[in-house]
Amino acid sequence: MIVNAFRLPDLFSLSSSFTPGFNPHYARAVTECRAWLVSRNVLGAQTEVILVNGDMERLCAYSYPNAPYEQFRAISEFVCLLIVVDEVCDEKNDADAFKTGQSFLNALRDPMCDDDSALAQATREFREHMCSWLATDGWNRFVRVCESYIACVVEEASLRERGEVLSVKAYESVRRENSAVRPCAALMEFALGISLPDHVFANEHFMTVYWTMVDMVCWANDIYSYAVEYQKGLDGNNVLTVLMSDKSLELQAASDYAGEHYKTLVRRHWAAREALAQQTFGSPEVDAQVALVVEEMANWAIGNAVWSFETRRYLGDDGPQVKESLRVVLKTRCSDEKRMPA
Repeated sequence: MIVNAFRLPDLFSLSSSFTPGFNPHYARAVTECRAWLVSRNVLGAQTEVILVNGDMERLCAYSYPNAPYEQFRAISEFVCLLIVVDEVCDEKNDADAFKTGQSFLNALRDPMCDDDSALAQATREFREHMCSWLATDGWNRFVRVCESYIACVVEEASLRERGEVLSVKAYESVRRENSAVRPCAALMEFALGISLPDHVFANEHFMTVYWTMVDMVCWANDIYSYAVEYQKGLDGNNVLTVLMSDKSLELQAASDYAGEHYKTLVRRHWAAREALAQQTFGSPEVDAQVALVVEEMANWAIGNAVWSFETRRYLGDDGPQVKESLRVVLKTRCSDEKRMPA
């Protein structure tokens, strides 16, 4: 069966319990952040086009609506750097993706590390803007999840090179890391001017809130980005492809399945939040900080969904129309001009 279009699940209806906000510093930050990366020529001649089409600063505005300007600017820089890593590694084999990832990580860990790449230079400059946070547990956690992110980006490149599609269970573990949601989540503390003690991350209910947020963003991202990844031949790292392969589903059935799973994630998220509200972490100050981070997690879940229809990264100029109709038309693959059997 040849599939030319499919219907998205209505994630906004499923997310009606979340309320989106928007950071007032967006307009200033977007101008400065893009000028910075364009001046560094991090993606060559395509740098400005990719940054404008992605509009990652808008995603940050939805996801960190309460961050003061300096924090918001630094976070926007980082999220744009993630796009650089993603764009570069999507075109590389695992060995070259590893080299790119190490350039990024080495500059993140050590400000004296210099391999003369534009990515390393930009990463070092981002690190300088994080100076107030470098001696905290939060920074250490941030670096660790960045390391996991790069490891799974390299694994994604290896899977792509081999043409391998994972099982749903295996894919979920990899996707949680290579999506870069966890590094972005780690920066919630920086946005709030805090650093949670490590023991908070050992709490079952807190971690359920955390993982359901991560999974909501990952699954929504895959649903919304499937068409463009299909067109580019990069859809092997997408939950809809994984569901079609692992569960022998057609594309529409996979989309419906993803919507039902998202509904379950929302329900589990709120149940865990209710249970977490009954917990204490040893002091009123830490309890209040945990509550703030939990609210930021909700901002990420709904903010990602809203942004996905406003950016040109996934749906081009069709975002508003698709948001209304929920119908996505698949375009011919660039590589072979053949439709994917579903």
